[in-house]
Amino acid sequence: MSFDAVFRAEHDFVWRTLRHYGVPDAALDDATQDVFVVVHRRLTDYDDRAPLRSWLIGIARRVASRHRSKSAVRAQREAPLGPVEPRSGEPSPHTGAIRVEAVDFVSSFLDQLAPKLRAVFQLCEIEGMSAPEVGDALGIPTNTVYSRLRLARARFERALERRNVRERRIDRR
Repeated sequence: MSFDAVFRAEHDFVWRTLRHYGVPDAALDDATQDVFVVVHRRLTDYDDRAPLRSWLIGIARRVASRHRSKSAVRAQREAPLGPVEPRSGEPSPHTGAIRVEAVDFVSSFLDQLAPKLRAVFQLCEIEGMSAPEVGDALGIPTNTVYSRLRLARARFERALERRNVRERRIDRR
């Protein structure tokens, strides 16, 4: 598998994945380039027994995390002194914080999933692909996609329940 083939086939997927992980629109092109720099450097390390998109998702998640951190530091450094009214159409600081927290929760959850479950969960739930499309993309039967998706969703629900219990405990203090 050549780098050029991976780049041509997966560029749009990587760009969308980074966007789902909360990379600001202004940084999407740079983050996509960063992912492919890693891919170029590590393509020989790729284990082709695992789905390529799972590997790319892992790289994209780490790159997105770095870009979100950089954006937060840059925004804080460049923020004017004094109160700022949000522009119309922009999320409030509270809404932005909730989004960042949600992205961090999902990223943490995905880190804990086995690669096979992670790939199916990401492609179905985040990318919006159908089970037959995911099966074709990963080279697995559609029923296997449904089975893995069911397991991943159940684990997501349990992780969400644990998070909600922790938040209720904190709120009671």
